Amino acid sequence: MNFELKLAWRYFRSRRKSLARFTSLVAIVGIAAGVASLIVAQALARGFSDEMQDKILANTAHVSVFSIDETKIAGWRKIKADLEKSESIKSVSATTYENSIIVGTQATSYAILRVVHSPESGVRSPESGVESSDEIKDQKPETEDRLIEISIGAILAGKTGLKKGDEAQIITFENEAAPQTSNVRIEETFQTGLYEYDSTWIYISPESFARLDQTLNFTPTVFSISVKDIYRADETAREIRASLGESFRVLDWQEANQPLFAALSLERKVVLAIISLIIFIAALNITTTLALLVNERRLDIAILRTCGARTKNLVFIFLFEGLFLGFLGIFGGVVFGLLGCFAGNYFKIINLPAEVYSLRYIPFHPNLTNVLLIILIAFLLCLAATVYPAFRASQIKPLENLRNH
Repeated sequence: MNFELKLAWRYFRSRRKSLARFTSLVAIVGIAAGVASLIVAQALARGFSDEMQDKILANTAHVSVFSIDETKIAGWRKIKADLEKSESIKSVSATTYENSIIVGTQATSYAILRVVHSPESGVRSPESGVESSDEIKDQKPETEDRLIEISIGAILAGKTGLKKGDEAQIITFENEAAPQTSNVRIEETFQTGLYEYDSTWIYISPESFARLDQTLNFTPTVFSISVKDIYRADETAREIRASLGESFRVLDWQEANQPLFAALSLERKVVLAIISLIIFIAALNITTTLALLVNERRLDIAILRTCGARTKNLVFIFLFEGLFLGFLGIFGGVVFGLLGCFAGNYFKIINLPAEVYSLRYIPFHPNLTNVLLIILIAFLLCLAATVYPAFRASQIKPLENLRNH
């Protein structure tokens, strides 16, 4: 094998006729372009998927529990306490959502009030000796004269012309016959990175929620559950489903976003298949190059034959020479692909309309496994392209070529 490799390397480095030199250059550039494009495309698709997953997990529950008819959950305190006993659950938040309209200094916009019951919210169970949100509704709090404080999404704040410290009005519709208007103050603005949330969500504490409208009671419609292992959320969901029975619907984050992640996975597979075909077309230039080289080396092949070279020796010589071309293209493609990913992240070149794609910016996330898979695919395609001309070289008859020369 050492003899074939050395001779192939000498042939690879030797000067060639203009046409063979041109097809060699085209083969290398084509393979490099295909490999680089595939690395960039896979990194971009994975970056979009990772960003969506991170934003979703950072702002929504790992597991959500609803009543089967999606109404308010009665006896929620006991259910919440029972759920918190599970070892796989990190925390449980009782949450409710209310439709509303916020009136800003420049515009009026639809908004969703997100009310989350947590120990920090100041709303505790009656057993603790501190009044609950229901009791707050019936009593006049000491802070009644203070404006209600809310946190508002950055995009929603921009649309309505509001900023930290500004006053606004919120209209709620619990009583459809007589909508309630309340004055509020913007405590802060937040930015999740997802357009749907930043353009509609308003965070408000249960106490402030009770002050918006005397008809509003804090009774959750959903339990937002955070689990210790996000990739085993489906197992936790099955445990919760078994413990709560058929009166509740349990949905983990993977199931809730299955259509999105399935579409992104399909996109990566389609891109891999299409660009692999492009690499194969580029690799066909190796076939052309080797065919020309075989024609140039007919005398050399005849001499090698008379010196005792076997068929497999000749096959390996031209096989290695074709693989040298493929390796050079693959190496260049990997280098340029990774440099493209680095430049894309550094300059943040992929900016998208958030209204359409939810994300304003998509990073490139090259993955070692994907890069190795791309290298393997390119190598196999280059290997396939070298087989025929290498085999043809082994079929050349030495006596005829020596007589012609």
